[in-house]
Order: sequence, then C-alpha cells, then structure tokens
Amino acid sequence: MTPVPWYEGRTSLDLLRGADWAWIGLRSGDGLNRLHSDLLVALDRLFLELRWAGIRRVALSGASWMAGHGRHFSAGADLHEVGALDPVAADPFARRGQRVMGHLLWPGWRTLTVISGVAMGGGCDLALHGQERWAVDAGPDGRGGLRLAHPAAKHGILTGFGGTVRLPELLGAGGADRLFRHFETWDGATALAAGAVHRRLAPARVRPEVEGWLSGQ
Repeated sequence: MTPVPWYEGRTSLDLLRGADWAWIGLRSGDGLNRLHSDLLVALDRLFLELRWAGIRRVALSGASWMAGHGRHFSAGADLHEVGALDPVAADPFARRGQRVMGHLLWPGWRTLTVISGVAMGGGCDLALHGQERWAVDAGPDGRGGLRLAHPAAKHGILTGFGGTVRLPELLGAGGADRLFRHFETWDGATALAAGAVHRRLAPARVRPEVEGWLSGQ
C-alpha cells in the first residue's frame, strides 16, 4: 500500500488506511515536523474522522517510515508561533494541542507512537501520549537515534499540551523532573529504562513491525 496525502501544510499528514486501522505520518520540508496551529486542527479533524469510521488501531510516526526509513518524529511547536502568542491566543492554541493528545488516549482504540530522532517539547508530549510507544535506534552509520527531551522551561515556556500531566503518570515525579526540570535528553536505552517507551526497534524493522501491530499480530 502507498500512503496518500491527507493534509498539506507547513507540516503535512500522510495516511495509510485499512478496514479498521490507520497509520498517520508527519511530513515537512526540513523533516522536523513542527506542531503548527493548522496542523493541530488537521490532526483533530483526522482523529475524529477515524473514530467515526470505526478505526480500532492507529499508529503515528514520521511519514518517511512508511517507505521503510525515516528520521525525526517532531521538534515540537514552532517557537516563532509560540513567541507571538498573547494570553488570549495562548489558550485556544493549548486547547488544540490538548484535544490531539486526548484522541491518542481515547480508550475506544489502541494507539502507537513510533518515536525516532528528535522528539522535543510538544513533540515529546505527542510521542508520550501514545498508549504504546516504540523508540527507533540509530542506523548502522550511528545517525538517527532517539533524542527525547522537553527543554521548554529553558525558553520560559510552560507546556500547554498536557505533558505536565502525562509525564508524571508515565514516569513518576522523578522521571518527569528529569525531563522538565533537569533538561535531560534521552536515547532509546534511557527511555526504555525510565518507562517512557515499551520497546526499541532497529530502523529496518519499523515498517514490518508497525504493519504487524496494525493488523493485530
């Protein structure tokens, strides 16, 4: 099967879809897949469409993994956009992100986030809201390994996408402090040991393993 473009924007969405499953891919020109406001609106619409269609399993990753080899998950919200927010505009922006995160946790389906390369800030929030989470290891050349981090406080930003709730649930207060307060950057081994991900994958195994998961194997 070949993914089809579902939404085109600064960060776009590609979609592979079966009878009761869907694989959503984030795609952008620089590969960093930032979470712009328009993308959050599109993701909200797509998740609603899939829920009404009876989809029971959803995977989310960088779009290039659908073709067999990818790199980054998401560098998070666009800091230029965030920096321009005032208190009035910040509330709907945060709520858009919270709606997307809430879809991933909806108990009516199973969700998987495939976390590779950069997953920072809002991208970290998005990655860790998957009900199941897999980290992709570096390739044979040593490039592309996971860099999971939440450096928002360095920029004077308090995350509004739900990470301050989700991270303590997953990692405990100590684990959440490591990301939020101590600004650690985790590779796949560290994320697995901390409980942030359930398993690690070699890059060559991503597509077949995701396809197996979507089919319920």
